[in-house]
Amino acid sequence: MTFLDSSVIIDYLDNVEHVVEFVDDQPTLLTSSICVYEVLIGEVFSSGSTDINGTREDFGRVASLEFNESIALEAVQLQQELQRSGDTMPARDLFVAATARSTGDELVVADADFQTMPLEDLMTVTNLWDS
Repeated sequence: MTFLDSSVIIDYLDNVEHVVEFVDDQPTLLTSSICVYEVLIGEVFSSGSTDINGTREDFGRVASLEFNESIALEAVQLQQELQRSGDTMPARDLFVAATARSTGDELVVADADFQTMPLEDLMTVTNLWDS
């Protein structure tokens, strides 16, 4: 399975060619409920759309995982591991990374701002921004 950050979903909805090709080649797609929020709120504010359910259907193939206590604990553990190596991450990115790590899946981002370097020793991360 492949775990998508909101940046990948946004690029997919914007028809960024290499992102669309990558996503369409993946058999099973997951994301965090936090990413669903980020995508939907961005679409509402940028387009003025009020059809939240319709927008969600546009990436309906991507199953969403809830942020829960187990993932919160995973986020704390991940932040501790990052701090040991002298790194930290913004909470929102950390929550997404912890959700992906809780599944054991590859985290895929498409964002120059998402700090993938500190995570690369702790989990599988691919940044399509480099493509």
